[in-house]
Parts: sequence; C-alpha cells; structure tokens
Amino acid sequence: MSIIDNAKELVTAVHEIKNLELYERVLNLNAGILELVDENRELRVEIEDLSKKLQLRGKMNFREPFYFQDGDVTPYCSSCWETKTHAIHVVKTSDREGQARWDCPSCKNYYIVKSGSSQRSHAFSFGGPAGPDDWMR
Repeated sequence: MSIIDNAKELVTAVHEIKNLELYERVLNLNAGILELVDENRELRVEIEDLSKKLQLRGKMNFREPFYFQDGDVTPYCSSCWETKTHAIHVVKTSDREGQARWDCPSCKNYYIVKSGSSQRSHAFSFGGPAGPDDWMR
C-alpha cells in the first residue's frame, strides 16, 4: 500500500469520526503529500534529463568548426551546442568551388567550410541567420 493510499484511508477514517478540525488537518496533510509526490516526480524527470545531457556531453567532440559524435559523420551546430546544449545536426546546402555551406535548421546560422584533401575543414566563415538571397543558395 502506497503513502497516498494510506493518506486516503486516514482521510476516510477521520471523516467517519466527524471531528471537523482533525478532518481539516488530515486533508491539509493529504494535500501536502500529493505536492511532495508531484515534486518528487518532477525531480526524477529533471535528473533523467540532466543525466542524458551529461552522457551526450561526453560523446561530443569539437573539430573546428563543428561538434561530432563518434560514429556519426554529420556534424552538429557549434552555436546550438555551446549556447543551449542542443545537439542539432547541420545540413549541407551547397558544395562548390572548394567550399561547402552548412546550415543549422534550428538557429538559422550557417558555416562556410573550405574543403581540403586530407582534413575535414581548413577555414570557415560563420554567418548570422540565413536568408533566401544569401551566398551559395
């Protein structure tokens, strides 16, 4: 039997005694128990979320200008990861003249990456929110 079931039985028993002051105190106690149960549930969810974020933080590796996870070839937006701890994949929108453009669907920032023969990226430009008339569209 749970603490909530015990509290409900106590409320019923006190109600049958017909002591209004005691009944009111037990109802307040029951309400307090329910608040604590809700708070406990919320804290458990928060702990689970923080645990997942901590695990994700351990998996993220920075290789300029992006973050990567082992086994995942698609880069993550540095801006989203460093400001909000959100792991958002960037999308390659164009690849020409030895440069590739990667756009973040979340924060709308873009990265221009010069391609190299042996390295993933050499130099990059970081832009603000992308628009339809931006370079390399």
